[in-house]
Amino acid sequence: MSIRPRELPPTKRWKAGTAKYVGTLVYLDEPQVVFLDHGDDAKIIGVAIEREGLTLGFLGAEIDFKQWERYRRQFVDLRYLFLLPRWRKWYLFDLAQLKADKTVPLTRAKEDVYRNQEYLPSHGFFAREHTEPMDEIIKTSFGTQKYLIDGNWDPADLSLFFGRINDLYSFFLGIRKFLSRHTTTDQKQGLIRAFTDNSLHSGFNYVNFFGDLKGLVGFDERLAMGSIVKRSPGFVDVEGKADTLAEITTAFAVFTNSFEVLKAQYNHLHSYLHKMKLLKRASDRFDNTGAVAKYIDEKNKEFAKSLGLDHAAIDKLTGSNSLLVAKILLSYYRRLERYQLFFAEGRVKLDDGSFADNPKS
Repeated sequence: MSIRPRELPPTKRWKAGTAKYVGTLVYLDEPQVVFLDHGDDAKIIGVAIEREGLTLGFLGAEIDFKQWERYRRQFVDLRYLFLLPRWRKWYLFDLAQLKADKTVPLTRAKEDVYRNQEYLPSHGFFAREHTEPMDEIIKTSFGTQKYLIDGNWDPADLSLFFGRINDLYSFFLGIRKFLSRHTTTDQKQGLIRAFTDNSLHSGFNYVNFFGDLKGLVGFDERLAMGSIVKRSPGFVDVEGKADTLAEITTAFAVFTNSFEVLKAQYNHLHSYLHKMKLLKRASDRFDNTGAVAKYIDEKNKEFAKSLGLDHAAIDKLTGSNSLLVAKILLSYYRRLERYQLFFAEGRVKLDDGSFADNPKS
């Protein structure tokens, strides 16, 4: 397993006319791209410029942490941050004026400065071009899971494999967000709708269910495919919230270690719903108080425990509808089984830390 979690350090508000130097992102003879902390979800990313009156001059754009994460994960390039910074503020500063406490004076840049094409970074400069380690610049709660791949892979295979991971990631993240005290009431209501609104007249629509969960994941939380080396053997780096990636790894271990038990429980629950003609029954047309509901609830608890899932959380998300819980558990099992198939084929395995990649080879 190769998940590298990192914690976000606390921020403070600096004086309006100063910011704190955090580190250098690109160094070529001297700093070319630097990162400053302006406090309270305000960061400044600066690019070196030549300007009269500045010894080590920089133009900086004030962004928020979500923009930084999107840039760091290569959803946007550096130029985008300067064209559309979250806080719509640009600054000039001189690193030659850096003080002992690492603060540097700021001067608000006028439009003719921050729109000057000679100062703006070029299109296509992404975070992968950084020369200095970002982990030492700013730490986050994100991590990377490295999957070792072998055999033949085409783009459709990679897309399908990533989709399998994304389904599980969105499922675990959705439950984690629902249980978090930091999640707003509106966000929790959205998660409840995802867990309940897909109980259609044709039965539980698990395709829409997982799609809705993905739609509730913010840009700053989304799963991303990082480095890919398609040689045999090669690897795929998948980046996301470290704790959620770890849940996928744990779920996979539970599945492989208890496959026979889980398969038997899945078959029994699925067969019972089929026998009672409940597989296509909408949850709002199901008697959730009778003996059948109580039996399904009992089997749900056993199945969820074997899967390592929080039955109480799923029960709460579904309004304690045992039929709906059963269909969610069945669909989750199928997603996990399809994820495991890539490993069974011998084309994927988790990195145990022994893989040494050489990006130049």
